[in-house]
Amino acid sequence: MAKRGRTARGQRAAGEAARRAAAARRLARTTPPQRTQADTAAGLAAPARQTWREGSGEVPVSVCEAGCGICAEARGRFDALRAESLVQRRRFEQIGRYPYAAGRHTLHRTGCRAVSVGDVESDAGPWLHGALTRFAHDGSTSSGWTTHMRVMTRCEAEAWVTERIGPRGGLRYRLCGICTPELPVAD
Repeated sequence: MAKRGRTARGQRAAGEAARRAAAARRLARTTPPQRTQADTAAGLAAPARQTWREGSGEVPVSVCEAGCGICAEARGRFDALRAESLVQRRRFEQIGRYPYAAGRHTLHRTGCRAVSVGDVESDAGPWLHGALTRFAHDGSTSSGWTTHMRVMTRCEAEAWVTERIGPRGGLRYRLCGICTPELPVAD
């Protein structure tokens, strides 16, 4: 007889199998919807796959036909995100002037290893058209053309912290445990 609170090896294996099956069912429910015949009948054709020669190899890129309405509508938002990402990338290279960086909820020093602004490039290579297609049709924001961090001056970081103090004085942000930044205070 097993002691109280202990489970047999077979019971643990059965429990693990049940957890994995439940996770697989959840994952199946969250997969992106596939295109249906109704989508193609409504004129929402899937982007075509093309191959671009880049350097020593070929890179497959999803691109739409010229004049795609979905891509045309998303172009303004895509360009705005891209411009903001380029500004953040330039700021990231000037650590002395911009000592703070923030993600969604965490304040970092700009030099922290957790801070990444991606490989944002300023050229408009053929891969950028593929990024527009993925953004317009799938809502994908890749780190190749956009950044998910905000690089800030001391004053901007102070405002960021102030925005994240609740109505009762509770904090809605964290300080990074790796770089442990000092709280920005008014001079």
